[in-house]
Amino acid sequence: MEFHNILRNKRKEANLTQQELADQLHVTRQTLSRWENNLSYPNLDTLIQLGEILDIPLDNLLKGGENQMVTKLSNDVRDKRKYGLYLRIIFIFLILLITWLAILGYGRATQNQWIDFSNPFLKTQYGYAILPGKVPEKKQWSDVIDAGSKHSHKELISVPQKVDAFVSDDPFGSGSWLKFNTGRYNKNERWALVAHKGSYVYSIRLLSYKQIPLLMREQIGTSYLSYDSKNEPRLAKRFTWWPFN
Repeated sequence: MEFHNILRNKRKEANLTQQELADQLHVTRQTLSRWENNLSYPNLDTLIQLGEILDIPLDNLLKGGENQMVTKLSNDVRDKRKYGLYLRIIFIFLILLITWLAILGYGRATQNQWIDFSNPFLKTQYGYAILPGKVPEKKQWSDVIDAGSKHSHKELISVPQKVDAFVSDDPFGSGSWLKFNTGRYNKNERWALVAHKGSYVYSIRLLSYKQIPLLMREQIGTSYLSYDSKNEPRLAKRFTWWPFN
């Protein structure tokens, strides 16, 4: 016997009206009527509750060679599993996206050049900087080949280090303090055109003061000022942790 016939007969045997049974199931009478007329079916939770109220074993409700309700319940279960899988995939994607953006933001805030280099939201910019009056150097031992022979000896030599200079990206003050290698330079060419993506510096070109565009000269100036960690941020940005600028 199909579900709708079992439901109608068992309800009548229990001397319950459609409204009384619907109230116990917390559904409308119209919903129960649709079940009894084979127009729709309850979900699995309601079906279990129905079996308890009418004292019908669940397997009796599900019997039948072509029980459409069984097919519907099977489809519902498959759909729930499918939607659950989709939700898990979306959740994992959002977690990965948030983590990725957090890493990019950390790279901007800490000026990690390799994170900035891989940041797809940053664009290559061209800024101008004034360099220190003297190239920073560090003494280190190096192998020096003797003149006229293949032999070498250790010698303490001065090696140019990275300069720390404020790179202005526009005449309005936007820019950041960047560290980059310049090699040795002279007092007449101690300005630089810097191609950079965030804190990652692609290349530099040494310039004289006259080679700097007029709009940028006032911003750059002629006197180098060293970085003041107490009073000045590394990035002249409002949102330091924002990975898109």
